[in-house]
Amino acid sequence: MKNIKNNNWWYVVIVMLLIIWVLLVLVAGVYNLVLNELNSNKSIWNYIKAYAWAQWSKELALLDIKENGYAYYKKINHDINDESIIFSDNPLDTTEFNNNRDILISYDIWSKVNNYTWELQALWYDIIPLFYTDDNWEYKVKDIDLTILSWSESDLTWNIIWKDTWISWNNLNSDWIQKTHSLNWFEYKQKNMRDFLNNSDLNYLVLFNSSKTNYLKYNIKSINSSEYFSKPKTTIISTAQIWKYKQTISTKLDNTRFLDMLKYSIYSN
Repeated sequence: MKNIKNNNWWYVVIVMLLIIWVLLVLVAGVYNLVLNELNSNKSIWNYIKAYAWAQWSKELALLDIKENGYAYYKKINHDINDESIIFSDNPLDTTEFNNNRDILISYDIWSKVNNYTWELQALWYDIIPLFYTDDNWEYKVKDIDLTILSWSESDLTWNIIWKDTWISWNNLNSDWIQKTHSLNWFEYKQKNMRDFLNNSDLNYLVLFNSSKTNYLKYNIKSINSSEYFSKPKTTIISTAQIWKYKQTISTKLDNTRFLDMLKYSIYSN
């Protein structure tokens, strides 16, 4: 009789251990589900916040362009600096930046280049500022080379404009014609484009594809590789990051549309 009681006691212990083990498994499973759900919600929330602040970063770049002009170039580095933490809790002290909580932003305005290739569609135009600006100064190109890569050069009309004066390429005579707008038209042959660029400040290159059917591919580059001009189409890459969660937005601006009025300066012989 005593052995039977002892055996029953061990059965009870074993059953209780099994019940406890099942409960632990259930509790651990539920805890794991809840923890994963919380982490998922936190991840989604951080991605949403990062996207929202990437939009703010883009708006900041657009504001800088609005204040400084379409030929503006600037880059905020994606590290802890005075500009990249301006939306954080304490933007005046970089040592207080918290990677797990605070916002790190950056943007890059891809506007300046010294070599640019593009296709100009039929009966369309590009307007290229032959300079760029930053927070310190305005920098101009003093000499450029323009090459037609496809279709006929005769389809391209191009002018360089400065204030009320411009030069136009004459395909028939293969030389430059300079014109100045005043009470009377004044016209004479320009020796070379370099003289015009060096004697003027902020110049605009206006290209027009006069073909009714063909695309025209061209390349423009500065003779001096240390000189830059602005692309007719600018790209803004804006980024925001919270801890390991990062979002990047690409925005394109068509400078030609901002400079639309200059297209009426097209002149060709």
